[in-house]
Amino acid sequence: MERSGPLPLNGAYQKALSKLEGLVVARLFELHKMGLSGTGYKLCVHINRALKTWCNAIQAALRKCNEAAKVLNHPQLDWKDVSTYDSLAEFELLQECRIDIRQQPWADTRNQQALLHHLKLECAEEERKRLNVEISCLVDWMT
Repeated sequence: MERSGPLPLNGAYQKALSKLEGLVVARLFELHKMGLSGTGYKLCVHINRALKTWCNAIQAALRKCNEAAKVLNHPQLDWKDVSTYDSLAEFELLQECRIDIRQQPWADTRNQQALLHHLKLECAEEERKRLNVEISCLVDWMT
């Protein structure tokens, strides 16, 4: 595993990045909760206040992360990019983690799409089996 700086400096960067990732993921879950059907007005107002607090905490964590990144000559993150994440699928802060996960087979978009198609085929097979049972029950009922 390569280290791009002295261990204490690299550790501070990793700690700041982990804190930032945790806050962004928590914000994404709050956004998701706000978008659920059946969420009442009062809960939406409460979630909106919590999101403002999350944004302030994320900005503070982003400043710390960028300070640590500057010392290690890592690319700095921009508030505009971090604040526009709408789902976990868009969340890319992990590309700067301890191990470069972008080289992993599961990070490849083609492999992700192949997995989704495979899972859809499995679901279709289960649905076909279930429908065959229901059809036989319907035929028995009709005769």
